[in-house]
Amino acid sequence: MILTGVVAIILVTNPKGTVVAKAPEAVYESPADVEIMTLSVKAHKAEVTSASADLVDTVEEGYRHWKSLQRERAVQERLRNLAETQKEMEAEKREQERLRKIAEKRRKIEEKKQKRRKAIKNACGKVIGTQAQTILERIVEAEAGGEDEKGRILVANVVLNRVISKEFPDTIREVVFAHSGRRYQFSPVSNGSYYTVHVSKGTKKAVKAALEGEDPSGGALYFMERALADSGNVTWFDRCLTEVQRHGCHEFYK
Repeated sequence: MILTGVVAIILVTNPKGTVVAKAPEAVYESPADVEIMTLSVKAHKAEVTSASADLVDTVEEGYRHWKSLQRERAVQERLRNLAETQKEMEAEKREQERLRKIAEKRRKIEEKKQKRRKAIKNACGKVIGTQAQTILERIVEAEAGGEDEKGRILVANVVLNRVISKEFPDTIREVVFAHSGRRYQFSPVSNGSYYTVHVSKGTKKAVKAALEGEDPSGGALYFMERALADSGNVTWFDRCLTEVQRHGCHEFYK
């Protein structure tokens, strides 16, 4: 048998072998045409193979770049996490230091109160719940009933400071009612307002705080309300005493 004609169908495939194109059918009349067709197919396959290889290289390069970006992002995320952790640790350290200082301050305040309570007890004996407490409440109300809590605590402590001091009488009663002739140390005793005041809850609270050791007086033994004080007393205060502090309408001295 002599081959006089060949029907050729060109199939174009991708790298996976899937047919993606189909050339029109053609009829070649001679072996030479078949040879040309064969060479053409081989050339096309070479081109497809080269293109496929380039595509693979491009994909691999893209994948490597993507992996590099992922690693970089992971590193950046770890660094951010470390930075956040560091900030949290520093914030926690600052908070602990703040709490430590508060605790230390409270400890010192309590130690000071304990020392003060001991001094009051040694000088006055038991005061809370006794007539001495009532006397202290009445003189504080009469002298500082219009003042805030600290102002009342200050006046209470002036009385207690005098009891503790060797320069004054040894009891709250004796200090409050101390006098030279008809001249009393505390004007409410002189003018009688001591006997008529109604002791408020605020004054009772302030006196209790003073008896429990709260003492912002700085050792003051005297106080005056300059606007109402006798001019001679004011002059003596200014010349002979040392001002400790001012609070409300009162000035405190020692």
